[in-house]
Amino acid sequence: MSEKVYRTAIYARLSKDDGDKAESNSIVSQRGLCEEYITKHRDLELVETFVDDGYSGVDFNRPDFRRLEEAVRTNKIDAIVCKDLSRFSRNYIEGGRYLEKILPALGVRFIAINDNYDTLTGDPSVNSFIIPFKNLINDSYCKDISVKIRTNLDVKRRKGEFVGAYAPYGYKKDPENKNKLIVDEYAGDIVRKIFSMYKDGLSVCQIAAHLNKMGVLSPMEYKISEGVNYNTTFRKSAVAKWSYRAVKRILTNEVYIGVLAQGKRGTPNYKVRVVQNRDENKWIRVEDAHEALITHDDFMAIKTMLGRDMRSTGADSEDNLFSGFIYCADCGQPMTRKMVPCGNKRYYYYVCSTNKRHEGCTTHSISTREVETAVTNAVKSQISNVLDLSETLAYIDRMPLGDLVTSSYKSQITKLEKELDRCLKMKLRLYEDLSDGIINKEEYADFRNRYTAMIEDKTSALERVRREYEASEISGDVERAWITLFRKYEGINELDRRTLMFLVDKIFVYEKHVVEVSFKYKDEYQWAYELVKSNEDIINKNIDHIGRNESLIAMDREEE
Repeated sequence: MSEKVYRTAIYARLSKDDGDKAESNSIVSQRGLCEEYITKHRDLELVETFVDDGYSGVDFNRPDFRRLEEAVRTNKIDAIVCKDLSRFSRNYIEGGRYLEKILPALGVRFIAINDNYDTLTGDPSVNSFIIPFKNLINDSYCKDISVKIRTNLDVKRRKGEFVGAYAPYGYKKDPENKNKLIVDEYAGDIVRKIFSMYKDGLSVCQIAAHLNKMGVLSPMEYKISEGVNYNTTFRKSAVAKWSYRAVKRILTNEVYIGVLAQGKRGTPNYKVRVVQNRDENKWIRVEDAHEALITHDDFMAIKTMLGRDMRSTGADSEDNLFSGFIYCADCGQPMTRKMVPCGNKRYYYYVCSTNKRHEGCTTHSISTREVETAVTNAVKSQISNVLDLSETLAYIDRMPLGDLVTSSYKSQITKLEKELDRCLKMKLRLYEDLSDGIINKEEYADFRNRYTAMIEDKTSALERVRREYEASEISGDVERAWITLFRKYEGINELDRRTLMFLVDKIFVYEKHVVEVSFKYKDEYQWAYELVKSNEDIINKNIDHIGRNESLIAMDREEE
C-alpha cells in the first residue's frame, strides 16, 4: 500500500505588533523554514502558500486565513504547515477550537515546526496538555503587547502628543516630530474663514454651499491632493463636497483652540475589534497642546449659537439679525420672524412661535425696527456701565489692599462652583421627578434644556475666571478679558451679528413692546459690581488721602 501524500498549504503571518526587524519573525523566514520542512518530508506536497502580513493573531478575520479555511472546506487542502503555533493563532479559546475540533473534524493534518507538533505523529495524551498551555502563553503574550501599546499611547496623549493617523483639517504633522501638530497655512485660513462666516450670520448650510461654489476642496479631497494616503468608508461620491456635517464638525472641534482631545473611540479589549465611542469623561484632554487657530471666546460663543434655532429665512429676504437671540419672555420659546408686503416694500416683525402654532401664549408682536432700536440702546448702556466699572476696578488693582483681588477671585470661583454643583444636582433630580409623576415629559424636556444651558453658562464663566486668576498670580496684573471685549465695541452705532454674538446672551420680548436684553458675562459683571460696592468706603478714603497729598504737594511747590 502506497504512502498517502498530503496536499499541503503553508500559512505565514506577521502582525504590526510583532514588528519586522527580527529576521526570525519575518514572512520570508517563515516561508523558507516551512518550504525546507516540506522538501524533507515525502508525504507532504506543497500546493499553495497563504500569507497575512500585518494582521493580529488574536482575530481570525484575516484575508488569507479565510482563503485557507475555504480551501480546507472544499477539500483542496488536507495539511497545514506553520513555523509555530503563534503564527497560526494568539487566541487561546479560538485557537484551541480550530486545533482540537474544526481541523480534526475536517480530517486536516496540522504541523507547527518549532513547537514539534504534528497531529499525525504526536502523542494525543501529551498534546492535550502541552498545546493548550502553549496557546495560553501565546494569548498572554498578545494581551501583554496590547496593554503595553495602550499604556504607551495614553502616556503620549497625556503629554499632549498627537497619536492619530491623520492630522485634523487645518493642521499637519510636524516633519521633525510626527506627534506634534503645526498649522497648515492654506487649510488653517479656510478654518478661520469658516468661523468668520458663521460669526457674520451665515448658517452652516450656507457656509458649505459658499465653499463649494468657490471651489474649496473638502477636508477629504484636500488630504488626497496633498498626497496623503487617505481613504474612508464614508465617501458617498467620486468627489467629496463640503456638507453640513463637515462644516459643523469644524465649528465644534476644540482642536482649533489648541485643545487636544484624544481617546474618544477605541476597542473594549485586545480580542474585541469593534471600535466603540467612549464617554466624554474618559477622553484625554490637554490644553495649549498646539497653536490655536481661533480664540477661546470665539469658540464658546459659536458653540452657544449652534445649540439654538438658526434656520435661514431664505436667500431672497434680508438677513435675520436676531435669529437665535430673540425669545418670548412669557413662554420662553423663540420668536418667529414674519414678513408683510406693502407695495414695493417689505415690513418685518416678530411673533411668539407658541402662539403661531396655536398652542397658547399671546402674539407679543413687535417690529424688527423696534427691537433693533431697543437692543442698540441697551448695548450702548451696558458698554458704558462696564467701562465705568472697569475704571474703578483698575483703581482697586493699584490700591495697596493686600490680597483683596486674589481673595475676591477665590470667592468668585467658590460661588460659581457651588452654583454649578446645584445646577447639576437639579438636572439629575429631574428624572426622579418624571418617574414620580411630579412633572410630565414635556416639562422634563424643557427643564432639562434649561439646566443644560445654565450648566454650560456656569462652566464657561468658571473657566474664564480661573484663567484670569491664574494670569494674575503669574504676572501680578489682572487682565479682565470680558471688559476688554466690551471696550472693543465702544462707540458702536449699528448692530451686527458679531456684536450680538459676543455681548448678548438672549433678547426677551414682553407684551406692550417691552424688550429686555440679557448680556453675557453676567456672573463676572455681578462679581465686579459687588467687589466695588463692598470696598466703596476704602476706595473713597484712598481717594480723599490721595487728594490731600496732592494738595500738600501743590502748597509745597508754591512756598518754594
